[in-house]
Amino acid sequence: MNYFNYFTEIEQFYQSKRESFTLLSPLDWVLIESWQEQGIPLEIVLKGIERAFSRAKRDVNSLAYCLRAVSEVLKEEKEVRISKPELPEVSSEETQRYLDNLAEKTEAVAATYPEFAAKIRTLAESVRTVDNSSFRDAEQTLTALEERLISILKVAADETALVELQRNVDADLKPFRSTMTTEQLVMLEQQLWRRKLMEKHNLPRLSLFYFI
Repeated sequence: MNYFNYFTEIEQFYQSKRESFTLLSPLDWVLIESWQEQGIPLEIVLKGIERAFSRAKRDVNSLAYCLRAVSEVLKEEKEVRISKPELPEVSSEETQRYLDNLAEKTEAVAATYPEFAAKIRTLAESVRTVDNSSFRDAEQTLTALEERLISILKVAADETALVELQRNVDADLKPFRSTMTTEQLVMLEQQLWRRKLMEKHNLPRLSLFYFI
């Protein structure tokens, strides 16, 4: 199971259980990312989703409904090996084209915030020149660059827009707060907030994961 298939397998299995095609929400993607980052094996996640649907007494409209069941299965499978999915083999030329595309979209935000244009263009150039000889190292560098970009956007964005974004995050999480631990809530809220901030600016995540 490689780095990309982990996400697509979960998406397809979830859709098959719902018996209808449904686009995943930002919260759904954040949940899959959190499972992947924790190194939870695919079979554990799928078993948890299966259990959640078998218990459901109403329509399951989000992967968040499966969070508790996935956690239960993980605890039951005490001997399970926690490991990261294998990284894919992608050519340097393909990766560079993708990095160029990320850089162009990042640089486009400079027009929205002229006072931060120089910083944004410098960051975009850093994205373009990421050393892609190692997929893992390149991903780590992009993660650091995304952190810098998030910091710039938080300062540059209008306060009213940020308040509205937080309201949207709270609304997305509200139905599931009773099923999550405090630790899970804090992590998912932070990740969902970041994703929504990027989407607000029509920015892709600075990650090679989305290079599929």
